[in-house]
This record gives sequence, C-alpha cells and structure tokens, in this order.
Amino acid sequence: MSTINTMAICLALLGLAGAGWAQETMPDFGPDGLAGLTADQRADLALGNVVLPDGSVKTRGGTSFIEAALVFNRPPEEVWALLSDTGLQVHYVPEVRSAKIVWENKEENCLELTVRVMGRTVVYRMVQDFDPAGLYFHWTLDATFPSEIKELAGFWRFFAYDERRTLARYGSVLKPRFPVPGFIREAIARGHVSSDLESVKKFVDSGGTWQNPETKR
Repeated sequence: MSTINTMAICLALLGLAGAGWAQETMPDFGPDGLAGLTADQRADLALGNVVLPDGSVKTRGGTSFIEAALVFNRPPEEVWALLSDTGLQVHYVPEVRSAKIVWENKEENCLELTVRVMGRTVVYRMVQDFDPAGLYFHWTLDATFPSEIKELAGFWRFFAYDERRTLARYGSVLKPRFPVPGFIREAIARGHVSSDLESVKKFVDSGGTWQNPETKR
C-alpha cells in the first residue's frame, strides 16, 4: 500500500497509545457523509468551499477535533490514492518540510514529519491506520519518539458525492508541549486547516500535478 496522509492536514493514527485517543470505530457522518452539516454548509460544499463545522468528534480526553468538510472534483478511488500517499504532502502543505516512512506493513505505517508548528520547526512521528474498504484512514502520535508534540490525532473519511466527485470529512487535533493559550492555539489551527485544505483540494482536483509554490523552498 502507498504511504500517506496530510496532515495530514499535517497531522496522525494504532498503537494509538500516544495521543490519548484510541478510536475503535470510524466517525459516523451518515450514509452520505453529510450528517452534522447545516443547509447553508451543504450549499457551501456544493459551491466548492471548505466548510469548518463545529467539532463533534472528540479524543478520549475530551478534546474536540477541528473538523472540515469539502468536495473534491475526483472520484473516491482517485482521492484515496492521492491522499493515502501521505509522503506527497511535502508538495502541497507549506508547513511540511519533510516526510519519510519509518516502517510500514499492509494496513499501517509510521511517518516521520518535520513541520513548522506555531513558529517552531518540530520533528515528530505518527502512526497511520488505513481502511481502504471503508475509504477511511486515521492517525495518532507515536509516543515512543520524543518530540515537542503532546497530543496528535486525525482522520480522513471519503464518500461518493455524485458520479465523479468525492465528499471528504476531515478532523485533526494538535497540541504542542510548549505553552500556547488554548484559544490562540485553536485559532491558529483552524486557520491552518482552512488554508491547508484549500491546497489539498487544488492538489487532488489536479490529479496530483499541482504543487503549492510555498513548498518550493
């Protein structure tokens, strides 16, 4: 299986030990993936916008994921192939400086990332678990690797939106060990999620040919 995320959308999911989040089942967004979205948010999706609903998925410790929903102009199998190759995010997520696979097997891998987080360059590892049949993958912090990240978890889940497009639901949590007030951390994180997912959409909609110019450093 190809190596993956995005944060993804810089960020992690199996030994599931490090982040305090061991999700036994995938998040339930209903059969069409639209559960929890208002009529206005669904209209925004149809227009191609990234929607940031109030988080409903939580970590075991009670932290809310920063959630997002968006529609890709590619069918689910193509979206899965592109976003489940998480090493490619160095081409479309500006905060990701490098990504390398530490180990992998049939359904999971460990990805080491070097990223810019809240003004600092941080190296950490995340374990990713893939469910191709469910069009779902998730990740969590590898707590055996020392880093400045305290909590990290996230997921992507994909649904057929129509005959040629894919609805994606995304969620992530990132907490550094260095002190940052919670409201500032969330504001920064929501801003990054929104802008990074705009880049992810351009990358996927292009079939993997688009590259964010800010990654060419």
